[in-house]
Amino acid sequence: MAVAKNNRADRRKLILYPAAALSLLAALVHLRVMPEHFEEWWGYGAFFLIAAVAQGAYGVVLLLWPRRPLLLLGVGGNLSIIVLYLVTRTVGVPVFGPHAGEAEAIGFTDLCATASEIAIVLAVGALLLQDLSPQRRRLVLIIIAIAALSVAHLVHLLLRDSPAHGP
Repeated sequence: MAVAKNNRADRRKLILYPAAALSLLAALVHLRVMPEHFEEWWGYGAFFLIAAVAQGAYGVVLLLWPRRPLLLLGVGGNLSIIVLYLVTRTVGVPVFGPHAGEAEAIGFTDLCATASEIAIVLAVGALLLQDLSPQRRRLVLIIIAIAALSVAHLVHLLLRDSPAHGP
């Protein structure tokens, strides 16, 4: 029994350490681009500052207190940033600031941050699924698959109807 617990703890560490590192990477990317966003508008800069601090703190706290509420917070927070990224690259910057309604260009640096955030969601999501019974795990995976297909379809519709693609 003790060996099984050690194996499980080792597997959790194999997921937690890379997830924490990816969170720190995303934080560093947001910190790096923060000054240029402050030059555009204080609100954009403040968003990147808050995202950097939150993701940096999450990377550290994840290793110290990897409990369910924190794991859920990480999934929700990173998914929120991913969705905002998709919206700003397809529909345009939502509502606020001087670039409201304008679609942002896709760059290598922001793709690195977004890829890190996607990997964090997948890694932390895998940890959350470990604690579920096989039946509940299947149900959650079905719900996630339906949600992912719905989001992918929505992105497709947004891209198809965006001004950049013409009438």
